[in-house]
Amino acid sequence: MSRGGESDVLELGNRGNPTSPELRYLTSKLAALMPFGKVADFLGELLPASAKTNANTVRNRMMRVGRRLERSVQKSEISKVDIAVPKVIVGLDGGYVRARRGPERNFEVVVGKVLANGEATRFAFVRQGSGPTGPRAQQAMVQAGYRNGAEVTVLSDGDAGLRAIQREVAPDSTHILDWFHLAMRFQHAIQVARGLSQQQIPSPAKSWLTGRLDRAKWCIWSGKSAKGLRYLQSVQAWLTPWRARETPALVRLSSALRDLVMYLNSNRDSLPNYGKRYRADQPIATGWVESTVNEIIAKRMVKKQQMRWNRFTAQPFLTLRVHVLNATLEQAFSTWHAGFRSQVAA
Repeated sequence: MSRGGESDVLELGNRGNPTSPELRYLTSKLAALMPFGKVADFLGELLPASAKTNANTVRNRMMRVGRRLERSVQKSEISKVDIAVPKVIVGLDGGYVRARRGPERNFEVVVGKVLANGEATRFAFVRQGSGPTGPRAQQAMVQAGYRNGAEVTVLSDGDAGLRAIQREVAPDSTHILDWFHLAMRFQHAIQVARGLSQQQIPSPAKSWLTGRLDRAKWCIWSGKSAKGLRYLQSVQAWLTPWRARETPALVRLSSALRDLVMYLNSNRDSLPNYGKRYRADQPIATGWVESTVNEIIAKRMVKKQQMRWNRFTAQPFLTLRVHVLNATLEQAFSTWHAGFRSQVAA
């Protein structure tokens, strides 16, 4: 048995120093929401003096619960809902956490949310070094009611890593490029063009440039991506290398256009009719996923409760926090321990 497994057994079954499942549940739930020191102070007000708890004890209990939740994910111990849903919407995004030590200053955490029948199911995992990415996202989809044959729509900002995760988790899904990120890239190019002065470019040429960029944006919004790309390519053809070198502003415009065209070409299969989806009240942006990044990572790990994390120990904590936010931690404890909280419920 591994060293971590021995620790679990000692805490679960040592008669000389018993720790009830209810206490482990309360400690781990609070640790997912508050700093370990504050949890220890709070429990000190509730527990007798002989059961005094410190921050290290809180962290150790939290880690044991998180590791056990991790093992349940890796073993595909997934609790399914009773009713299957015809379609689910999955959003993917990422955030950064400060690393504790080593050559890297921070590492990326991928965060996602699954929407089905108005309910949200969250998931999170450390990118690279945390094992397979598929089981965590698939567990969230199944918990939300996904079954084989259901329609899956995935939204992301077009990052290559997120696209790879989408293909691994739901290879037959429809991917949609986040409109907000796309519109911001368009806006940058349009602002550079509008900022050109009379000395840098004649007024008719400036009107032609801004008009072409506005038309390209409208074409992408209306689902005419091929036509929109032709408008952008015509502007690129006009901005020949010798003309772009005339002024720094034209160099910036040429660079912005190049990045925009590359962004569109790399996500050409993910450009729907945004206007039609918007009018049908279907999601076209990932703002609701970015709020999940703040909910899972920022509030507890980055902002007021700043800590430095190890990418391998952060995963059990993320798994625990996701279970707390999804309100599934009690269900996990009920599966592990017969009669869990039965006296409380009575």
